[in-house]
Amino acid sequence: MQLQAKEPENIRLARIEQFKRDGYVVIENAIPLEIVEQMRREFMQAMTDKIERFKLKPVKVKDGRDKENKNVRLDFRPEGGNHDLNRWNMHLPTSPTFLNDYTIANEAVLEVIEPFVGKETIAFIIASDTPYPGSGFQNIHQDFPRFGLTVNIPLVDFTEENAPLEVWPGTHIYNSQDKNPPFRTSDVDLTKEQMEEIRETVPSKRLLLKAGAIAIRDQRLVHRGTANTGDQPRPCMSIWFKNIDKFSILDLTIPIPHRQVADPLAKLALWFRKKGRGDTGAVVNRKLLNFGNFFGRVVEEVSGSDRDYRRKIPYELWQSFSPKMKSVLRYASVETSDNQKVETGKRSWLGSLILAVAGIIFTLNGFYVMLFGKQGSKNS
Repeated sequence: MQLQAKEPENIRLARIEQFKRDGYVVIENAIPLEIVEQMRREFMQAMTDKIERFKLKPVKVKDGRDKENKNVRLDFRPEGGNHDLNRWNMHLPTSPTFLNDYTIANEAVLEVIEPFVGKETIAFIIASDTPYPGSGFQNIHQDFPRFGLTVNIPLVDFTEENAPLEVWPGTHIYNSQDKNPPFRTSDVDLTKEQMEEIRETVPSKRLLLKAGAIAIRDQRLVHRGTANTGDQPRPCMSIWFKNIDKFSILDLTIPIPHRQVADPLAKLALWFRKKGRGDTGAVVNRKLLNFGNFFGRVVEEVSGSDRDYRRKIPYELWQSFSPKMKSVLRYASVETSDNQKVETGKRSWLGSLILAVAGIIFTLNGFYVMLFGKQGSKNS
């Protein structure tokens, strides 16, 4: 699959400077529309299958989130969906439709992010965010206080009605005492009071992205999903990139563990999610569902890939990848037979030990939430 011609250096440098200043940058016309349309069709079929499998039913909002939400910091309330109010998250299927050089190893994207995460970056989560009609405004929040990168690929045009992403430019390096702080990659852990100040004093912007564009976002940037007042879902791919060179347990950067340790914990996280979701058409334990989602994400991040026992990459597909894609996905599990060998990233028994200890702590916490966490939902 051929990418667009290499762009002029001044365009690349301008994008990097905008990203440093605003905390996000949009690359227009990054993917041909015929490819986006193919992704949209396959995505919506997979999303429909998932919703039918989960049996969760849409709900009507009863707390005004369809009109406004002045709360701050993370507080996902997955009623009518598995991620928030009538909002769905889905890891993308392992297929050439989604795993290709336009999406995973887009040259224009890598030219922006590699100055921050290095050429040995990995794409460790390949997922999506889809607000359905009736989804509400989220709390304004940071994804993380640590530096990280999210690449968003809209599969339809974003409009004012179909829940565009709303961002507060510059808040990835927010400093109330300095109106022009220098860019840095150190932690920016905003307090509740600082976020309320941001909401009142910093102008926000809704990203009305076009299908075929790609947005790159600093995960420290204050943002939120908005309400979908239209009549169609708004699918958007989300790919998370990071550097794994440093060692930081707090930043979930440890030597990559072996799959013999990671896969059982990924299965346990899935079990907690299923228990929290229930099988009644409504979420039975919101806190347990959120916990299972978080537990699973931690396992995937420290393992360097969400292509684990459930989403292995077929050997033939792996062989079709470009060298850059193989590097970005080098910790994915590849499905091979006895006479098929692939070279993937090195794994560590030290990382396996760290993950095993963390897994014990997570498991105990999960059972505590199962037994004592708040049950049910105000909106279901």
